[in-house]
Formats: sequence, C-alpha cells, structure tokens
Amino acid sequence: MRRACFLRSISMTYFADLSPYTYHARSQRENTWNVGWLDAAHPFSRGEVSAPFLSQLWAFCGAPVVQMRGFHTCELCNADGLEMLVVQRDGESRRLGAAEIRVFAPDGRVYAAPDLIYHYVAVHGYCPPDAFVTAVLEGPQPGTDTYERLVAESGLG
Repeated sequence: MRRACFLRSISMTYFADLSPYTYHARSQRENTWNVGWLDAAHPFSRGEVSAPFLSQLWAFCGAPVVQMRGFHTCELCNADGLEMLVVQRDGESRRLGAAEIRVFAPDGRVYAAPDLIYHYVAVHGYCPPDAFVTAVLEGPQPGTDTYERLVAESGLG
C-alpha cells in the first residue's frame, strides 16, 4: 500500500503584490506578477470583494498550474501547520496550500498566486489589487480553450 507523503513548510514565502514573479524557477515567465503571497509579518490590503469574484477565484483554485511537493499552511490562522488546509464551498472541498494558480489578464499580464489566496480572501478579508480582480472576472476562465492554450503556451500545462 502506497501512502502519500507531503513535505511541510512552516512559513509562506512573502512577495509584495504586483512584484515580478520569481518563486519557482521553472515557472518564471516574462510579464508575470505576484498576487496574494501573504505572511503574518507583512500587512496586506483588506476589504470587501464581490460574490462573483470569490466564485471565479474558487474556479481558478480548482485549476492549479504549478503543483508543489510540500505545502504551506496559513500563518494568519495560527494553525499548527501539520495538515493541509481543507476549504469547502457549495459542497465541494479542496486542499489548498500546495499549488499555484495563473490568471491571464486581457492586457497580456499574467498573475501568479498561491492557491491559498482563496482562503486569504474568504476568511481573512484580503483584498487583491484591482487589476487582479478585473483579470479574474474578465480574463480567460479555467476550462476554456483560451485558458488552456495560454497555460500550455506558458509551459505550465
């Protein structure tokens, strides 16, 4: 019997919103910007987000493009960090903390975020930059031919 083995990471790597993406060397692409790489040591923007945005963000988290071997936990919850975060929405469960998402903006920008971004928004009131929110709502959506083509062209598929 084979058991899954996850490497645990105690702290999340912090990157300022809209800074150039540099986290995972194999996933670095030109014109890719960080969003939602939060940790407990750095303040972050808080505010209300729309229900359609939160719904679309959930869809993006269901289409991870960079899967890691280990996982991060939410430093903001003061959790013990021994298990992956399980999030539920509309009867669907997802384990978050071991992958990244990509959001392709209509203007050509690409946003890289940890999949924990959904938890940060829904639970901790994180308010991502307006450009990211617009890209989530107006850019290509996961599961569409356009989105899948952009992922493949980025070398992430």
